[in-house]
Amino acid sequence: MKTLFSLTVLTVLALVFPPFQGASAQPAAVARAPVLQVCPPGPGGEPPADFAGAACVETGLHALDPQNREVWARTRITVSEAQLSGTGPLGLYLAGKAASEVWLNGEPLGRNGQPGATRALEVPGRMDAVFYVPRALLQVGENDIVLHLSGQHSRIHLSSPMHALAVIPYTQMSQLIAHRYWPSLVTLGFFVLGVVFFGVMAWRSEERESSAILALAAFFAGGQLLWEVSRGVFAYDYPVHDIRLMAIVVFAFGFGLCLNAYLLKTLSVFSVRLRALILAGLGLVMLAVVLATTGYDGKTGFALLTALLHGAGWSLWWTLRRKPGALGFFAVFAGLAILIPLFGGRFLDFYLYIASAGILLFLFFRQALALVRARRDRQIEQARARRLETALAEARQRSAPAQLQLVSAGRVEYVSTDRIVQLKGAGDYVELHYADGRTALFNGTLAGLEEDLPETFLRVHRSHIVNTAFVSALEREPSGIGRLTLTNATDVPVSRRIMPKVRTALAAA
Repeated sequence: MKTLFSLTVLTVLALVFPPFQGASAQPAAVARAPVLQVCPPGPGGEPPADFAGAACVETGLHALDPQNREVWARTRITVSEAQLSGTGPLGLYLAGKAASEVWLNGEPLGRNGQPGATRALEVPGRMDAVFYVPRALLQVGENDIVLHLSGQHSRIHLSSPMHALAVIPYTQMSQLIAHRYWPSLVTLGFFVLGVVFFGVMAWRSEERESSAILALAAFFAGGQLLWEVSRGVFAYDYPVHDIRLMAIVVFAFGFGLCLNAYLLKTLSVFSVRLRALILAGLGLVMLAVVLATTGYDGKTGFALLTALLHGAGWSLWWTLRRKPGALGFFAVFAGLAILIPLFGGRFLDFYLYIASAGILLFLFFRQALALVRARRDRQIEQARARRLETALAEARQRSAPAQLQLVSAGRVEYVSTDRIVQLKGAGDYVELHYADGRTALFNGTLAGLEEDLPETFLRVHRSHIVNTAFVSALEREPSGIGRLTLTNATDVPVSRRIMPKVRTALAAA
């Protein structure tokens, strides 16, 4: 319990005091657009004459909506003389679900895709675009920016499809965004390791169901991370952003269900069918929450929160009933549920993956202990089975000793095996040592006789087979080989290679 508590504390500390906050991921903007005048296109898709018609509205950037339509927008940014005094290149950063064309002070800056009045006429642009801004085009004071936008290839409707419009020091946006996400990527290797390790454990039938659940949990956590950071890995066209958002929700959904599946499998005594029904009910509740929530960050966060509260409720119930291990589960589920509203959107960017790694570490530790216990139990059962087999063999040997057929000088003899202390190889012959001290030499090899001997006989060396009923002691020499002492005061060597097997066999005898 102390170890589980320590893991929980370490997870919480990693969340509250992360090694990198990512604050430097966003460079200081030279200027940002305060408000925009947004108008529908004129005849032939032309811009409005003065952006002051009755159909035009004034709005902020996040309320600007080019999804499934074509719009024109104008804004003014103010640049001071000090801001223009630098020497580095500048860029106009435009992020959002739209193909775009941009003009600065009447001069074209560039095109990102091709805006169009219909889906067929539009060429989708990148989600994050930066346009080079010659300093000569900027002037001290107000600068006029005109945008031509369309989002005809939008699959889902976002409440805030446009994310940023600002003049910044020029940079490649994928590198800028990747810098924000790279701390989260340190957990990717852990998720991959979890998928491989527990996938193999499930395939090898070691705690198959629990191992499979943990492999799936690691897969969903790693998949969500990859979709989250994909915006910083490559510059994709804006329709991919819809797929990315939906994939993040789906993987978060799966991760939450896996956590609860493992909880129910570990702590409950429910049947497989009842556990499946509970998880199906949780899935329906999570789906209702996702459908009722606006914004995909909210859908992801509330889906996870629902799953965590469900797990916290069950683990609290079992904690109150003094179920071993329930308190550790409650600390993890409840702690993570508190952190989601505490850190908001930043939680989904960074903290979630550190937390997921911490939770999986906690669950992996529990599963590793379960595997160790299962292997130990199997070894105990195997030892009991061997002892039982040996006892039965000894009982059969006493009640009806096996007869060993031997050939010597052309004569066949039948020897009762309960009289034999050991068999010793001597070239093309076998030397038998009897309990009464006599010895005899017969034709044949140890390998040929070994198959006919009962289970009470054990080959301890390439030249020696002993009857375990006559073994009085086993010693291990410093060189690693062993030495058996028989009841007739004879010492028999035990080869280093089979020493563990002899120990195990004698322990079961």
